[in-house]
Amino acid sequence: MFLTALAAVFIVAVASAIALLVALPALSKRIIQGLLTRPMSDTLAELYVSSRSTPPMDFLYSSLRSNSGEVVIRPLGSARPAHGFDDLAMVPAQLARRPVLDTEPVELAVTLGRRARKPLLISMPLYISGMAYGLALTKEARLGLAKAAGRSQIPLNSGQGPFLEEERKLSSHYILQYGRWTWNRDPAIIQQADMIEIQVGQGAMPGNAVIASPTEVAPDIKRLMHLGPNERPTIHADLFIEDPKNPSRLRDVVEHLRSITDGVPIALKMGAGDHLERDLDIALDAQVDTIVIDGTEGATGNAPITLSDHFGIPSLMALARAVRHLQNTHTRDDVDLLISGGFREPGDFLKAYAMGADAVGLGTIAMFALAHYQITKAVPLYPPTDLVFYRSQPKIPLDPEKAALGLYHFLESCRKEMEIAIRTAGHTSVHDLSLADLCALDRDIADITGAHYAGFPPRDDTPSQTRHETSPDVNRKEGVPLLQ
Repeated sequence: MFLTALAAVFIVAVASAIALLVALPALSKRIIQGLLTRPMSDTLAELYVSSRSTPPMDFLYSSLRSNSGEVVIRPLGSARPAHGFDDLAMVPAQLARRPVLDTEPVELAVTLGRRARKPLLISMPLYISGMAYGLALTKEARLGLAKAAGRSQIPLNSGQGPFLEEERKLSSHYILQYGRWTWNRDPAIIQQADMIEIQVGQGAMPGNAVIASPTEVAPDIKRLMHLGPNERPTIHADLFIEDPKNPSRLRDVVEHLRSITDGVPIALKMGAGDHLERDLDIALDAQVDTIVIDGTEGATGNAPITLSDHFGIPSLMALARAVRHLQNTHTRDDVDLLISGGFREPGDFLKAYAMGADAVGLGTIAMFALAHYQITKAVPLYPPTDLVFYRSQPKIPLDPEKAALGLYHFLESCRKEMEIAIRTAGHTSVHDLSLADLCALDRDIADITGAHYAGFPPRDDTPSQTRHETSPDVNRKEGVPLLQ
């Protein structure tokens, strides 16, 4: 019986193949004739043309807008192409300049907030950018970030969410965001931070108000925000000290925070825009210790597409302009300069440092590292970010210990690769990197950054930056043990 059925299947398959071969020439002729003679709107050619003029993602956005009439929210930043660090290359030391032996130790430690009485000493020029508990990430994800950052001795930024005592205990260096919201203003909370970051904007959300519905945020999160059950969690458009209806000057906010804190650095975070130099001047006038710039690639968990794709300037342009302005105004020694938005690999971290950044912020890539060991809980049915996003449905449990291990391994891999790269450039310290260690693969990028264009031999007067760091030794606080 089985052999008979198998034979029948084989006969049907062979007959179908023969019929297809017989019909294929005539079918192909009809299709080609139709494409070349009928109006394009009546053939499949229209699908190809429409996909060129209206890309699939724009069609998806159109469908979502048509379906609900609501603002389309997209996580993880802009997918639009921008001038980036791929257009720069590091310069290897070989004969004209000799490389450093692999037995030589490499210094990666940097100091942030050098002008403050209690500067922040960290093990390498990286930090975890703000990703808010409850408004973006789950508690388990936040604890994973804290454990990994604590073990690697780099700062963790609280983001816009409510203060979590557990993550403060796990963090070796804790940056508390203070900004356009009413929570996290208790002096007892502010005084636990190693740095305060005044937030006026970020890459995907440059200074706009964000008003959540009362049902979007769970009751336990609202309690930490000191909000009632029916209150709407609101991130206002402008800075204030007491009353959101009465905005405050940045200088007044800085002075207010200095009166509460005990000498920790005060930073300002802003999205990069075309008024960058004027924004920098206001920050300098307010005497902040550190300036944090988020390029347009900077992501967030719930940005309207128009803000993410059509506002701001890329991180590379923003960093080049900021460094140039600080040098031209002779204020480079007055502040530290941090950059974030779109950074994912060690080579780009070092390029940014060579251009003049003092540290680089990691966001999206840190979330993917958190999900690494547990990614099969989500894919292929759900995206890996469902493991860490607070509002994901369904809820996929994340083990904080495994999450922390994935991110810690990522950070330590970056540390080792940066050491190798610095030796290959002929140096023994990250502080030795400058524009002389970069060349531009594009003439426009050469003009923007000041790096020499690789199409011609370098001149002897290639510009470089000088840095004035305090002691590079890291004050290695004893954090909570992670994984042995």
